[in-house]
Amino acid sequence: MKFYDRKKELEFFRKLKEVKGKYFVVMFGRRRVGKTTLIKKAFEGAQAFYYFVEVKKEETLLMDLSLSFAKSIYRSWYDLFSDLFQKYDYIVFDEFQNFHRVSPSILYAFQHAWDECKAPTKLVAIGSYVGLMKNIFMDEKMPLFGRADRIVKVKEFPLGETLFMLRDFGYETEEAFQIYAMVGGVPKYLWLFKDKKPIRELIYDIFIDEFAPLREEARNLLISEFGSEHKTYFSILQAIAGKMRSVSEISNLSGIQVTKLSKYLNELSEIYEIVLKDRPVLSNEKRSYRYRIADYYYNFFFRNIYKNYSIMEYAPSKALEIIWNGFNQYMGFQFEEICKKFLMENPTVFGFTPKVIGKHWGKVPHKRNESYDIDLVAYDEENVLFGECKWTGKKVGVQDYRKLLLRSEYVNAGKRRRIYAIFSKSGFDEELLRMKNTNLYLLNPEDMVNTYRILE
Repeated sequence: MKFYDRKKELEFFRKLKEVKGKYFVVMFGRRRVGKTTLIKKAFEGAQAFYYFVEVKKEETLLMDLSLSFAKSIYRSWYDLFSDLFQKYDYIVFDEFQNFHRVSPSILYAFQHAWDECKAPTKLVAIGSYVGLMKNIFMDEKMPLFGRADRIVKVKEFPLGETLFMLRDFGYETEEAFQIYAMVGGVPKYLWLFKDKKPIRELIYDIFIDEFAPLREEARNLLISEFGSEHKTYFSILQAIAGKMRSVSEISNLSGIQVTKLSKYLNELSEIYEIVLKDRPVLSNEKRSYRYRIADYYYNFFFRNIYKNYSIMEYAPSKALEIIWNGFNQYMGFQFEEICKKFLMENPTVFGFTPKVIGKHWGKVPHKRNESYDIDLVAYDEENVLFGECKWTGKKVGVQDYRKLLLRSEYVNAGKRRRIYAIFSKSGFDEELLRMKNTNLYLLNPEDMVNTYRILE
């Protein structure tokens, strides 16, 4: 299996091996993002001790961990960790948060042994439950607070690397964008698409079929993360899925009172990092926040799979028809997010380096109850970019450009030079192409892929 991306992470671990003295790295990220694969690649050829921490009875875990490196069974967690830290140069604990789930007292013994360790041990703690890992290492009341020398968040593959990976699998550019919109850059999910098929067929095989690998994945992972309150979180995520929503809209759709929503939305955004809280980038209004699901797979799941569970049970072909009929609408929203990621990964592509990249929305001046949205806005002190993102079967024309110009006039951008960019799945008509200049950029998906090649 080819190893993709992770150049920066591998370089970090290469330098880690050269550090004199002990060093503690905490590495967390959502499930399936490739943390374990990365660690195994980073310590390939090294004499590293690796242990996957399972949730089991404390006595059983103590016995199993003892016998993984010693011929006898320890009676004390402190003695076990003290000897382990002395024995190996490199130690990796996978799903480290499970120590806490088995018994919080284990972490106190771990902390005591690590504090007293004099060996130049390099210790790596990997965790997938983001909320619990943050609590263990970032809560000042916890014994391991302040003990990590470096906390590393392992992210999904970037858009550019994902597109090249899917092109390696044989997909056309448009198909690669569609797959990215469904699962993002999560390596484990991307490998499910290795055997090329039509997108509609892939949706059935990977998401709908009784044995589809991603049919229950999101549900199972998030129940483990959220625990007994998962139904409330699921209601909120279903309300947000496929669109940016205000607090009042989420309340109406989920049936949860506005006064109770803030706790859950804060946890979803700040602790679990599943939801993002956005505001208009050229506005100072504090009450204009909207929420969206940041994780592409969770967004696709709650927008298309979760709400169709019942029909998937007795009529899976009908469920596929429903999902496929709404797929272009889903792609329209995701394409806006993809274009934003494209700009973040290629920040100089429009002739300046933005300080802020996002969306903008507001009320149309002098028109009651009329609002507007601009899909993409980016700016620095001297320039501002206004962007439109179109995922339709129709070529974009001059009328679309004029609508973007009109909406941009509603925005107070000061004396900044105004630049416009239109992204279109189906390209542009000849009249608009003739208007292309240094203040008007026109890009289709193939242009976006070629930009990565040029800037490599």
